[in-house]
Amino acid sequence: MWSSLAPEVSFSQTASVETAQAENDQAKTNEKSEDDQWTPPGSVWELDWQDEFEGTGEVEKWYPMLGYNSEAYKASTEKGLRWSGKTEDSAWMYSSQTGNHWLDGDGNLVLRIVSDKTKSNEHGDKVSAAYLMSGYPQKWDKSEPNGVKWAGKFVSPKEAPLYISCRVRTDQVQGYSTWFAFWLFSQTRAYNDNPADGTEVDIIEIPKGEKNYLKTAFTAANHWKQGGGGSESKQFNALSEPKSLDLVDVSDSDYHTYGLEWSTEQMKCYVDGKLYYTFDDNIPSDPVDMMMLLTLEFKINAWDPNQGDGRVDGPCVSDDEKMREMSRAYVDYVRIYRKKK
Repeated sequence: MWSSLAPEVSFSQTASVETAQAENDQAKTNEKSEDDQWTPPGSVWELDWQDEFEGTGEVEKWYPMLGYNSEAYKASTEKGLRWSGKTEDSAWMYSSQTGNHWLDGDGNLVLRIVSDKTKSNEHGDKVSAAYLMSGYPQKWDKSEPNGVKWAGKFVSPKEAPLYISCRVRTDQVQGYSTWFAFWLFSQTRAYNDNPADGTEVDIIEIPKGEKNYLKTAFTAANHWKQGGGGSESKQFNALSEPKSLDLVDVSDSDYHTYGLEWSTEQMKCYVDGKLYYTFDDNIPSDPVDMMMLLTLEFKINAWDPNQGDGRVDGPCVSDDEKMREMSRAYVDYVRIYRKKK
């Protein structure tokens, strides 16, 4: 829809490792396949870019959203997102520079979203989240639509088709009105009503809420214009065909691989090697500054009018008098394959 150092050991990390359930969860976390090199059939693919998230501490290829120009980006430690009003105090969530994403030493990028009970804005307890991009605002440039030149890793199918994949475990994405997303976006061209320049492509979104269907639902989407008539979106849940559980159980403790096969004419969506949806129209065929994003997000009732408020209700990863961790995800890798000519 619409990111660095490991945090200090806290209430949640200290207490949870003392339980048998947490030990089982950690064992599941370590079940990583080194041989998972699946690519779409019918073509020969070569690995073009990858992040296996090895080591500990800071990520090197991803950048937290801290501003839309280089000065703001360098000066800020957080950035309010999803404003409901005219000031940052109306933000439903804040992307943080540190504390909510880290490399765990077992080959995972850990992402989390928390409600800080010691801080507030006009919506109540302040929400801080991992919101990572493969690009960042580099410098002012009058030739760019927004006056800013972005740098980093960008993706485009113009020269050759791509297969972009992410392997992730999402059983701890559970806070009401939170969601995990792996998506593509152009900060300089998206929503300009010219899809070829770049759009918002949601390779996978996993929303959570009080409604029963949100326990297993996930979504794929392509947005080329804000407002009505500028989106194609498909949600998979208990009522859809195929049903979400016929494809993948996003609430189990296994890793699952979500991928996008992307040419100038078409985008095909895969989960664990199964093709489940195809976009044929409004394809970003020659995008500019199209970056990848890994995010955990929050906005009350963003997906359903009765989704619930994960800051105070429903399941969570951990909770104490200072902080409630609403959701967490473990990312095994992100890989980009290019089709051989």
